[in-house]
Amino acid sequence: MKKKRIQLIVSFLGVIGFCWILFSYISSLTDDEGHQFAYSDAIQIEVPQKHAIHGIDVSHHNGIIPWNYLSELEIFDTVSLKFVFIKATEGRSLQDRNFKDNWRKAKQKGLIAGAYHFYIPTRDPIEQAKNFCKIVQLQEGDLPPVCDIEVTNRVSHKKIKKDIKAFLDYLTDYYHTKPILYTNTRMYADLFNNEEFTDFPLWLASYETNTIVDADNLRFWQYSKLGKLQGNSKSWDYNVFLGDHSEFASMLIK
Repeated sequence: MKKKRIQLIVSFLGVIGFCWILFSYISSLTDDEGHQFAYSDAIQIEVPQKHAIHGIDVSHHNGIIPWNYLSELEIFDTVSLKFVFIKATEGRSLQDRNFKDNWRKAKQKGLIAGAYHFYIPTRDPIEQAKNFCKIVQLQEGDLPPVCDIEVTNRVSHKKIKKDIKAFLDYLTDYYHTKPILYTNTRMYADLFNNEEFTDFPLWLASYETNTIVDADNLRFWQYSKLGKLQGNSKSWDYNVFLGDHSEFASMLIK
């Protein structure tokens, strides 16, 4: 009797182990099929090639942007860059010294442009919003404005959420469109994974895994900050829009 019991336990554990292996295998197939990563020689990183709408984000830290090259860049034979987010402002008074030039040249080259503000939690949210609105004039066909929040600066979560909401609401009233909220996975989990922010399109930086958060408002994914350009030693941020062309068009300023 004891021997049979041991055999049953071993058999049961074997079935459990087999099911776990099978589940893990199916999950890996699902993740791979979901984004279909492949190496791009053009930018020297693994790229989620299933998505059709790709873009970058830039600031003065990138130096002189090779707009001619970017506008003709083919990540793969059928995939090129469609959009660019450009840093405009930071904090209460800083304005990116290359913003106006980058904005003008990006549009000249046919890229769909959006502007972002780097948010400083220790500064007044309304003053920061006014700094952004002072220099960013959006037109029909532009992407919505972006609030880039990456640090807490030891400010309490409660205050950050309150102030970010005030910042986003100010931009909503000024531009008559919902701003995009950019953040990383940790801050999303700690601060923005709640009903208060679900009305704002989410742009998420996530580099560690092919699987990103399951959020109804997730629209953009920054999948790498280590992309390259031919003849340029700097690292570049690469992004995809998680939707089709009609969904992308519906996001643009009307």
